Amino acid sequence: MNTSDILMDVHNHSDLSPDGTNKPEDMVKRAIELGISYYSLTDHLEINKFYDEEYLYEEPVRKASEISPLLIDRYSDKINMAYGVELGQPLQDMKLTERMLSSYKYDFIIGSLHMCNGWDDFYLLDYSKVSPDSLLKLYFEELLDMARWGEFDVLGHLTYPLRYIVGDSGLYIDMSRYLPIIKEIFATLIKNDIGIEINSSGLRQKIGLTLPDEYYVRLYKELGGKILTVGSDAHCTEDLGKGIPEAIALARNVGFTELAFFKKRNPTFISII
Repeated sequence: MNTSDILMDVHNHSDLSPDGTNKPEDMVKRAIELGISYYSLTDHLEINKFYDEEYLYEEPVRKASEISPLLIDRYSDKINMAYGVELGQPLQDMKLTERMLSSYKYDFIIGSLHMCNGWDDFYLLDYSKVSPDSLLKLYFEELLDMARWGEFDVLGHLTYPLRYIVGDSGLYIDMSRYLPIIKEIFATLIKNDIGIEINSSGLRQKIGLTLPDEYYVRLYKELGGKILTVGSDAHCTEDLGKGIPEAIALARNVGFTELAFFKKRNPTFISII
């Protein structure tokens, strides 16, 4: 990995996420070692799992609100860091979502959908027993509702389910049937000044593609999209920055000249040419 090409990594997780490994400060120190200039920890806040005994998000979310500002200040001379969150399934309990967003002053919010309403996470499902196409229809419909709601800054990993349906399970999906609703999602995001991310995690997983891949990033650009971020979706220090050079090259290839970095929910545009 050429560290000079790791300009930005604004989607990753510490041990304040249920599936994270390393402490927040260790993640920041590793980002500095890699030469990342623009960085955000975005620990999980899964709204529909908030009270589940397996997750119990109240305390880690509170800790993140204390730790992130301290780290931002402590390392301000070494890295540009934002206080972020990955907000999962925000529409599945709007009262709780509104409480969380009014209680914490995030710099940057990734809006994600890891599981359709009433279903388990896509990575837990057995696709020999459920219909991928039925789930994908529900998935994109809920993403469209999220885009219309619009209280986030970028949409996380548009093609997240394909990581498991195609990558892990090896199934073929005719994505052309979802193109109309994906276009509507993009148009709605653009209207609401919301961006998308290139999530590089797929490059180190079986699917072997960014999430979304070049086709959809190009489509977003052609429809008028201007707000783009890149993130490794690392859950440990070892994966920080992985795939970011390829993600930035993809962004350039489809015509982007800038990436967005958020502070106080406002983007600053960083040149990539």
